[in-house]
Amino acid sequence: MTPLEFLQMAAIFLAGLLVRALAFALVLVVCALPILAAFALWRAWQKLRDRRIGLVDVDGLELAEAHLYAPSHTWLARRRGTVRVGLDEIAGRVLHSPTSVSLPRPGTVLAAGLPAATVACGPRAAVIPAPISGTVVDVNPKVARDPSLLEESRYRDGWLFTMKPATASFLTLPTGGAARAWFKNETVRFSHALEKELGLQAADGGELVVEAPALLSEEKWRRLVTQFLTA
Repeated sequence: MTPLEFLQMAAIFLAGLLVRALAFALVLVVCALPILAAFALWRAWQKLRDRRIGLVDVDGLELAEAHLYAPSHTWLARRRGTVRVGLDEIAGRVLHSPTSVSLPRPGTVLAAGLPAATVACGPRAAVIPAPISGTVVDVNPKVARDPSLLEESRYRDGWLFTMKPATASFLTLPTGGAARAWFKNETVRFSHALEKELGLQAADGGELVVEAPALLSEEKWRRLVTQFLTA
């Protein structure tokens, strides 16, 4: 075989490899396109949903401005004559790493400020008071199965239950800019409470330390629950 023939055969071989590689890459692209398109649609839907609930950052914590907020750090979202109830991020900081959630049964009549649900964080458990008076019409089975939703999707899939309000008085609760101002004051109050209970700086660069409540003794944690999770 002459050197020229060898080079020709090598060129043909390399050309064949290149064609195969391009064909394989094309197949991968064709297969990946539906996945990429689905992911893009999912992200777009997520952003649209975040905009719809007015998700904003307040001193490092998330707040959904479209919701209403009760003093016990529960949020309320209006839904065709009912309200969906969940926990805001300050409540989530107090209830760090939830392990179980107990919800009221549909049909239960709740009174504002009285026990409605229970969230356990390991051996500790805190009672969540009803933000308003009314009747439970639905509960969230997802959060009962996966309590981590209280942290990972608190304003979306991590809601607790839905109520039919007894009166329209809940409409006076802060929402929008008023909710943001209230929440900002609450983040300062929470940070100061942690500093007092821990005996050290509980904030770093203006952002609250997520794990701080987990460092508290049972007595100090109970005090934090009383300060922020009661009506």
